[in-house]
Amino acid sequence: MDNPSFSEFPWLGVAFLSLYCLTVAALAGASAWVRHAALSLGIDRLDLWNLFFRGLGVAFLIGTMTVGVWSLAAVWPILVVALVLFTRKRDALVANSRRYLSGAGLSNVSADLSSAWKVARGPRDEKKLSIRQQLSDMATKIQDLASRQKKKVAIKDAPPDLFKFLKKDGTTAMQLNAEGINPDDGQPVSENVCNARDVMLTAIRREATDLHFEPHEGEYFIRVRVDGVLRDVDKLSSEISRGVISAFKVIADMDISERRRPQDGTFAMKFETSKYDVRVASTPTSYGEKLVMRLLNSSGGVVSAGLDAVGLRAPVLKQLREIIHKPYGMFLVVGPTGSGKTTTVYASLNEIDAHQHNITTIEDPVEYRLENITQIAVNTKADVSFASILRSVLRQDPDVLLVGEIRDQETAEIACQAALTGHFVFSTLHANDSVATITRLLDLGLESTLIQTAITAVLGQRLARRLCAHCKEPCQPPEGLVKKFNLKPHSVAHIYSARKKGCDKCNGTGYKGRMGIHELLVMNDNIRSLVKANPSITDLKKAATDSGTLTLQTDGLVKVLQGDTSVDEILRVTTA
Repeated sequence: MDNPSFSEFPWLGVAFLSLYCLTVAALAGASAWVRHAALSLGIDRLDLWNLFFRGLGVAFLIGTMTVGVWSLAAVWPILVVALVLFTRKRDALVANSRRYLSGAGLSNVSADLSSAWKVARGPRDEKKLSIRQQLSDMATKIQDLASRQKKKVAIKDAPPDLFKFLKKDGTTAMQLNAEGINPDDGQPVSENVCNARDVMLTAIRREATDLHFEPHEGEYFIRVRVDGVLRDVDKLSSEISRGVISAFKVIADMDISERRRPQDGTFAMKFETSKYDVRVASTPTSYGEKLVMRLLNSSGGVVSAGLDAVGLRAPVLKQLREIIHKPYGMFLVVGPTGSGKTTTVYASLNEIDAHQHNITTIEDPVEYRLENITQIAVNTKADVSFASILRSVLRQDPDVLLVGEIRDQETAEIACQAALTGHFVFSTLHANDSVATITRLLDLGLESTLIQTAITAVLGQRLARRLCAHCKEPCQPPEGLVKKFNLKPHSVAHIYSARKKGCDKCNGTGYKGRMGIHELLVMNDNIRSLVKANPSITDLKKAATDSGTLTLQTDGLVKVLQGDTSVDEILRVTTA
């Protein structure tokens, strides 16, 4: 048998075939990356960008069948120019350290490739469309874009959305558009302000509640707290970070020359239709100044919706509504920092008719603005404390009082006295659960008789993350959960858990948003009889259980059975 000969092997054909495959891969990868970047950064005209890159891919396939290899020479310049234009738009919305058209562009591209590849693969359960269906979908999008074009012309000349930094008194400190230009004078603002804007936009788009600038050797880590969990989002050099911190301190009326002592400040910002109040706290560390900012959406969606949006079970919601409409008494919401105590108290206040009641709040600081309610801010620098304001407010004929937080014996005693003299008092307290509130008040120095007569109810609260509705996975309920609720075997087909790698909707965490879990302790004669100088925690818990109080963990597990969260999440937030 003759040996095969390679003298006439079609090398040129193999080369063109390889280049053809490379072009197809480049078009597919570019389309996936553009879609991922546009969704994560909120780039406008997303449909138009997707349509262009998909159309380019279809045009290349048609060109290959009609003009042959010349389509390869035409598609690459078009692809490169389109990617450069999109990258310029993308770079305008991120921090300088994450831009692709910069000195560190190659490393930034490499770091984002894995994310783009995940989007290109898509969810495992996503239904694949045929070529005919994809072409039909593309034709529909072309018609939609054409029908919307006239509407876009009407607003084409409108100025771009402004990003405003506001002082605590509401005056504008700095404002800039997407290009970093101050529209008042047409001059570019400083790079530090642009970087500060970019950092805040990152936090806003991720729906963060806290933003951390943490110094390390030679660089700063940017971290955000989303749904109660801290996540790294960026790194900046120490030089750039110090400039950004100085910009924030100027806006918050803090001393930029003082880096050796802790400082506090506040400011606000407006972006599109939303307004955010920001509390700033700085402290010196061994590597430099650390800055932490608390972001609060002033629109107060949960607050305006009332107690229905807090996540209370129906029996607890009914009890709580009866309690907050009593003519006198005290209602306490307890839990650790960041457990949503203030939001629950505000939601309760929102259910009281402010036209028929004189409602006054004493806060540090005022977090939500409520209509027809007198809101007073504590000013420790001027020796205006909770206790001193509370004494004065009691002479203003209030019906309902909100004391932002009980921190000392004097405030606690005045608040309890107010509850006994015809006022209903709302307040918050740092305590592990509703039963521990009694021992906490005794530790502050309150007399047991005052606690017995003044306290009406105590609501213990935690915030647990909700499972992502797009990627949560069914699993078998653990045996301990079945026994705890005395469920019959196989009566619960399944519960849900978080997908290990999550999805694009939840940024790979498996969770999206948070919900409250609660325990409501309503004071009765049996519980009051146990409140004494050295109460037995065991007896108090038994009396609370006998009165119908469900513990925080039990309330959370009920919501696990409802498919709202996972067992792991409830154990995380309730296990001491």
